[in-house]
Amino acid sequence: MKKISSGKFILATFLFTWILQGIAILSGQSSKDFPAILFYILGGCGPSLVAVFFVWRNFDTEQRREFWSRVFSPRRVKPMWWIITLIVIPAAMLLGVWVNALLGGSSPRMDYFNLLKIQPAEIPVFIIMMMIGGPLAEELGWRGILLETFQKKWSAAISTLVLFLIWWLWHLPLFFLPGTTQFEWGLFGSMFWMFTMNVFLLSILMTLAHNANRSSVLAAILIHFSYNVTLSLLVPYSVQTFAFMTTFLALLAAGILAARKFWSRKIDPARSAG
Repeated sequence: MKKISSGKFILATFLFTWILQGIAILSGQSSKDFPAILFYILGGCGPSLVAVFFVWRNFDTEQRREFWSRVFSPRRVKPMWWIITLIVIPAAMLLGVWVNALLGGSSPRMDYFNLLKIQPAEIPVFIIMMMIGGPLAEELGWRGILLETFQKKWSAAISTLVLFLIWWLWHLPLFFLPGTTQFEWGLFGSMFWMFTMNVFLLSILMTLAHNANRSSVLAAILIHFSYNVTLSLLVPYSVQTFAFMTTFLALLAAGILAARKFWSRKIDPARSAG
């Protein structure tokens, strides 16, 4: 039985993604044009594709069975976390949109949402693309391999911080690839730093979900999915709108952390006896 080296996994994932997306960048094409789109999409699937290879190469039969159970078993996810991942997170983001509008800010134009209203037959395609592009393409690696490996040697807090930095750095080629949302935001502007904050907040939420649901990767996939769907349906949105969404996402993460600390706090036997 072998263990997966986090260092080798990180190196393989970055090489896979950055080489492929680097080819797309050097082509000078938009990420929406052929053949750049192929390198863009395949590179974006790097974390999970590399994870599948490492699982096949290093895990024995029982470890593989456990890994795929973590990815696909809905029984691992507690009912409350189904609500948090699929309802509460989008609700927090939409609350930010509402508060922004209430204070006089502009409302999102919601191009995708309006398009799906006109062409409802496209909804299944949209859902499939949202599930593949990000959640399934990444989380088998980030939460399936790295978070699990990190927490065997570090605390949940340190593991989350390190994984956040890796996940954020991995996204950097997108800021140089025309046609991506990150390219439109540009480097070191307001949206760049809010994107960084969102990656950090999602890292916290996914660690909480992972640890509260028997190391469930599916719980992290659901968070990534609901977040991406909500953002995509609101596009385009202003910097101020994104700031309010980020603020309410931060409040949600802080609330879950506080609730977790409260419920997990041990009662002093001496005090309870008295």
